[in-house]
Amino acid sequence: MAKEFYNDLINYVASSDTDNANTLLMKELGKSLVKSKENFVELLTSSGVAANDSMSDVELIDAFVDNLANNKTLMISAAYMINKQNSFSNADGEEQISNNGVKLSYKVMYDYFNGEKHSNVVAAIAAGVGALAGLGTAGIQASQRDKYGTIDALSRQKDAKNQLIQSVLASRQQQASAKQSQSDNKAKAKKIFLITGGSLLVLSLIGFIIYKIKKRW
Repeated sequence: MAKEFYNDLINYVASSDTDNANTLLMKELGKSLVKSKENFVELLTSSGVAANDSMSDVELIDAFVDNLANNKTLMISAAYMINKQNSFSNADGEEQISNNGVKLSYKVMYDYFNGEKHSNVVAAIAAGVGALAGLGTAGIQASQRDKYGTIDALSRQKDAKNQLIQSVLASRQQQASAKQSQSDNKAKAKKIFLITGGSLLVLSLIGFIIYKIKKRW
């Protein structure tokens, strides 16, 4: 799993696909939340974000995404959590966390949530503002950039929240399926045990009856 994660992350970054790279990271964080809600709450509180165990998954996701862009500590800690989850064993069999993976994850989230890579919508708006240069003023241009920059940031936050929620739902479903499968296997093993035990009891009884008959004859 770790190898697949790093291959996907490197490929997305190499092709400047910040959106899919960030989606990959949000999926990993969703898995982390399901795996250990306590650790996810610790991620938030240790970064100065108010959170507690009584909060729902959605509330924790909102707290995370709403604070991520302006909280460097939270972003670095999230990058570390993702890579710890995808740690691998070195030649000595010890857990290894990729420092480059942490740095790359941080860079992806920073670029995504701070709009380092402009969307087509923003580019089109910038071109439109340039075309009005002969009519407008610098104040109008700044206003347009601020307006659509805010809209773009909110859209990115919304997408990230949805990605986290979908990851949590998928992980919960997988967790429930694994639990059900485990329960079914236990029930099956118990049934086999009872059948086997019952068969042995019958065989023992038959053997005893045969023994008694032989003694009588």
